[in-house]
Amino acid sequence: MFRSLKLFVCLAFIFASEADSAAGIAARTSLAGSSAGAEGSWTGTGARQSSAAQSGNTAASAPAAAVPPGHARGQGSTVDASPSPAPEIALQEPNVPETDGWEAQFAWGMYYSKRACLASESSAGSWTSDRGGSGAGVPRQMLRAEELLAQAMEAVPEDKQRAKLAERSLRLYYHAKWLAERNHATAAEFRYRQASQLARKSRRNVLAAHALGRLGYFFMHWHRNDEARAVLLESRRISAKSNPLAPYLLGLLERQAAGSDIERLHAAEELIITAGEQPSAELELERKRLTDTIEYWRQAETSVMSCFPTSDAAHMVICLLSHLVQRVLG
Repeated sequence: MFRSLKLFVCLAFIFASEADSAAGIAARTSLAGSSAGAEGSWTGTGARQSSAAQSGNTAASAPAAAVPPGHARGQGSTVDASPSPAPEIALQEPNVPETDGWEAQFAWGMYYSKRACLASESSAGSWTSDRGGSGAGVPRQMLRAEELLAQAMEAVPEDKQRAKLAERSLRLYYHAKWLAERNHATAAEFRYRQASQLARKSRRNVLAAHALGRLGYFFMHWHRNDEARAVLLESRRISAKSNPLAPYLLGLLERQAAGSDIERLHAAEELIITAGEQPSAELELERKRLTDTIEYWRQAETSVMSCFPTSDAAHMVICLLSHLVQRVLG
């Protein structure tokens, strides 16, 4: 009978909190500051900490713009993922021509990349089709940055290859983030995957894992849960250490899919509880809220008195009804 109660309570909990658990990060979590994990994985490898002006990783918000050529929006996305306004940052152009060797090419590539990431969608300039990559539309300035960085890598001395490759992978991560926040799904997915591949080549496994974790995050935004699960599992395979995002998101997906499978539900909840601090304050706040809810229901299974310590009236009613059903059936 206790197992019947446990099943009833868990199912009741799923129905009562479905809007929270299924939408999770999509409904409540702002994307502002979502690059904390990437910055941490970059600086954690011994690379120099970048300033806001150097990284150019915060994009400005803007009103909706016309759909550019080759644009591919995520399927079923109903979430407003508009980024927060960026600070006014003056970027200084490199003082050498683009043709003056690989260092000049790399410097100009970094410059165009930062400008592209600081632009709003309406001020991003002209767009073009990324024929050699995703095939989707991207800002011409962003694509030019990627071309210059790739060309420069062909001439980088061997002793600097790994460091420059890591810088290039981080810029691709920021390009993917900029595109994903505006629901340019195809172009963003291509760059998240490319950033992960290059990060692995440069032995930045934490960054490689985080890029896939963030791709999984956006797959969930776009209601592509099977693809989200696949990339999140790959993210955990690349790096189980310093990778709190992947297990948390996997926990959300598994919790949603568990249905009446109590063991699967509890395993999903353990992923959420033990995931660790998330790469943004908003994600961590959501995880703590879910953890508190999970702990409430676990305590509620043991005693009717445990139904009362909650501010959620619906949870209290469901809990009391569950205990009542147990008494009637018992």
